[in-house]
Amino acid sequence: MIITIHQPEHLPWLGLFNKMAKAEKYVVLDSVQYEKNYFQNRNRILGTNGVQWISIPVSNKGHMDGSIATTLIATDPKNAKWKEKYLQTIAQSYKKYPYFNDVYPLLEKAINTDTEYFWEINMAIIKSFNDALDIHPEYVRSTELNVNGLKSDLILNICKAAGADVYIAGPSGRDYLDMDTFKDAGIEVVFNDYHHPVYPQRKTEEFISHLSALDLFMNVGFEEAKKIIMSDNEYLYNFDGTVNNNIKRQ
Repeated sequence: MIITIHQPEHLPWLGLFNKMAKAEKYVVLDSVQYEKNYFQNRNRILGTNGVQWISIPVSNKGHMDGSIATTLIATDPKNAKWKEKYLQTIAQSYKKYPYFNDVYPLLEKAINTDTEYFWEINMAIIKSFNDALDIHPEYVRSTELNVNGLKSDLILNICKAAGADVYIAGPSGRDYLDMDTFKDAGIEVVFNDYHHPVYPQRKTEEFISHLSALDLFMNVGFEEAKKIIMSDNEYLYNFDGTVNNNIKRQ
């Protein structure tokens, strides 16, 4: 079983879709603390005046102590029409793009998910885009696994509970994962050293990387986007940076 673990970020970047495509199970890391001004409830798009943030408003009450899973969408009067404003921003930014009519309805449906929790909207977006990209991992929430620990220990405990034989880590995992404990547990660790591709991008003379994957989808459509996401990024890597040729998704 090849698993990866990642927070349910809002409108994720291309690297997460690449990592999910290589995994058989995606553990949604919703048990960790919510972080303000991070990618959990917001991301960057190419708006009418350049790069801008777009976000789901969350309640400030208790967010410093709450997990992603328990953090609520803001319901105060100033955010009462956030969905309408959010979708208007997307439409104004991308309505003239060639694949707007393919992408926007999926996002609109996900944003209108009937829920109090922002992470559920994030996952509705991720699952909808994965389906459009023909990426189909099994989804498991870390809150359902009833594990604890910090950093490397938390990841290891999740891997054990999820039945992992192989864990796909991000490149930063080299800085904090205790590789010996994974080896002792019989779990192989590989790294997804994702190299951001350059793709046809409107409204800018110089390519802007690390936007939400939404920008790619609007520019080239889902079929071509899948090719771009995986092109030159089909490999997984060992700790020393060499290509691992043994791990293949079933």
